[in-house]
Amino acid sequence: MNRLSGNIYRTILRLQDLSITQIAGVHHHKERQNLELFLGIKRSNKAKANRNTHKNERMFRRLRGQKTMVLDLPDDAKIRYQQSLSPDEMRRDMLKDGINPYKEIGPRQWEENQITLQSHYGTLDPFVPPEQPLPLHSLLVPGEQFKTKGTELKNRVLHRFHNWRHGVRNIRKKEGHENFDAKKFAVNDALNIYTKAYESMMTRDTKEICNYVTEHAFSKLWPDVQNGSIFFELVEEVKKPELVSVRCADNPHQSGNAIAQIVVKLHTKQKIAVYDRYGQLILGSKDKIKDVQEFIVFENHISDLDGKWRLHDKVYPSWANNEKEVPIQTGISALRAPSYSDQDGPRVTKMLKMDKKKEDD
Repeated sequence: MNRLSGNIYRTILRLQDLSITQIAGVHHHKERQNLELFLGIKRSNKAKANRNTHKNERMFRRLRGQKTMVLDLPDDAKIRYQQSLSPDEMRRDMLKDGINPYKEIGPRQWEENQITLQSHYGTLDPFVPPEQPLPLHSLLVPGEQFKTKGTELKNRVLHRFHNWRHGVRNIRKKEGHENFDAKKFAVNDALNIYTKAYESMMTRDTKEICNYVTEHAFSKLWPDVQNGSIFFELVEEVKKPELVSVRCADNPHQSGNAIAQIVVKLHTKQKIAVYDRYGQLILGSKDKIKDVQEFIVFENHISDLDGKWRLHDKVYPSWANNEKEVPIQTGISALRAPSYSDQDGPRVTKMLKMDKKKEDD
């Protein structure tokens, strides 16, 4: 009987009503009142205050510890203190922390460049056909001359085709340029724009310069004027300007913002000189006349009805003799030595002997 009553008691305990089970959870003294509300988790056993009740708690505790990320939060008080320091005080404060600002930290160098869609930053097609091609009878000679002449003829034909396909044809599609003639522009207007561009650089008037020079050319020409001055004089025109190439492209690509470029060969005699900020000659001469052959790039923002042709860049062909003049530099040894008069007496003689002794040592 006792055995039967014991079995019945155990069965009753197993089938006890759910309403008798514990509803209120046991919480840690540093724990929020509702874990599910604030953290989105539940206890594995609500009847125990100990959190380490999961069967895999001990097995994966090292991995859970590796999930913890230590954040290096900024010290607001230290940041406010550093902002109130002068540069010298900041350097001393960094040296205390073992940081050498002049050795390990470089100064910021801001390089701000102007962005514009009215001009290309460069030349669309810098190819220039050679002026002295091989004779036609070289095609009859097998070997290297035959290949060179064949490549030359191919490049000339393609160059003329692209002048029409990607140049004149695209320019004439734009409003106001239906009757555009590139050869007339090269003969009538190119040299005038070239001359006025250099004359405006002499006056240092930025508004006038921008009327004859693009933004790309301004960034190249202005440093010579900003830190010095130039002198330019056109003596004569040796040959009439010749048209080399015509190109037209969108900036950005396929945007409809068309910009045209024309390369013109100018053969002139001119005087040009460049001076530094102290008025000393660096390049060229005011009196010397130079025979100059240049391939000048002119550009026009033809999508703009108010666009005008301006000087843009220069092209230096690979086959040309591109020798540049060496700037004039004055060294310390070339300076004139001071002259002393006889009235200075023995003091000057003693100084000269001391200087000579130092040189010998």
